[in-house]
Amino acid sequence: MRRATRNGDLHLATPAPKPASTPAPGARVTEIEIGALSKTFGRGAQAFRALSDVSVSINRGEFFTLLGPSGCGKTTLLRLIAGFEQPSGGTLRIGGREVAGLGPNQRPVNTVFQNYALFPHMSVAENIGFGLRMQRRPAAERRETVDRMLRLVRMEAMADRRPTQISGGQQQRVALARALAPQPRVLLLDEPLSALDLKLRKEMQSELKRLQLETGITFVFVTHDQEEALTMSDRVAVMSEGRILQTGTPEEIYNRPADRFVADFIGDTNFLDAVVQDITATHAVVRLPGGARLAANLPAGGGTAAGATVTVVIRPEHARLVGDSADGPADEGAVLSGQVERSVFFGTDTHVHLRLSDGTPFVVRRQNTAAATPPPEIGREVSVALAGGAVQVLRN
Repeated sequence: MRRATRNGDLHLATPAPKPASTPAPGARVTEIEIGALSKTFGRGAQAFRALSDVSVSINRGEFFTLLGPSGCGKTTLLRLIAGFEQPSGGTLRIGGREVAGLGPNQRPVNTVFQNYALFPHMSVAENIGFGLRMQRRPAAERRETVDRMLRLVRMEAMADRRPTQISGGQQQRVALARALAPQPRVLLLDEPLSALDLKLRKEMQSELKRLQLETGITFVFVTHDQEEALTMSDRVAVMSEGRILQTGTPEEIYNRPADRFVADFIGDTNFLDAVVQDITATHAVVRLPGGARLAANLPAGGGTAAGATVTVVIRPEHARLVGDSADGPADEGAVLSGQVERSVFFGTDTHVHLRLSDGTPFVVRRQNTAAATPPPEIGREVSVALAGGAVQVLRN
């Protein structure tokens, strides 16, 4: 007998008993296939379209992150995968099987929410084994699985404690162990680290990635935190207003953003207006404010032409103050000039805020090395060099 249990935000849907397999090196097997998925809440004048024609493929054994601001539709998409909501249109396949219309207990997934929903009257071991007991697994199998999960999350010494007797990070590990115990094909995680303090959150980022690598299970992780997405994910889908704007590796998303929203949402960014002087299939020569010319990467699919006015993006770490000992000698000539407005200390680096000669704000990230001199004083005129290949033209 299979059944699903809901307790607050706890999802204990029964997954398929077959464990997720790890694909051979180099092989990519699709675990989740989403096609033109949409979701509308309400009817008539009160209707709200939360998702619009979302299409994405998630590979087996992948750590895949849905990233975006609050209200962008990422949690709705996760709930559709879990079966807590049903789509208004489109297709949704898990392991090659169409699951749209099936309930949570009919899907090979488990979910961990921000609210861990551990049972306070049960021990750590009893919490971990709860889903297995609901599946009526044999007692010996339950004990073996619980012991294995305790070792996996490094909680053997806490097996007999109650949730109120362990820390928030330890409660998170118990919730993960409980979700992993039935060996689902997919583990869904809806902002599970947001309630933790900064230090513990960073520790759990490493812990989550370790668990995903050791189990080989497909993780689908929802967050609004860019650092979480960049540090843990194999691939990231950036969402806004119910749509996926770009999907790629963290490096692709950060260094080759598809549009202004993605560039601005993923890390600190400088935006400059420029005019395209010359163009090839993948690169363009653009003229920046002040007349400087340099090569820039084009977005996938092109979409611009010579003479067009475009926006280019430059990350603060790809710019340097000419002659600054903090970053070493510049290989490139100065292409921008401006006046220092302020400097902000961040520990490992300092952000120097400039106002360029045309009035555009610009930030240079300066490393705080042992040999670094103090940042330039407010009001000083400085020149800026840009790293080769670091300028990206954004899609109009």
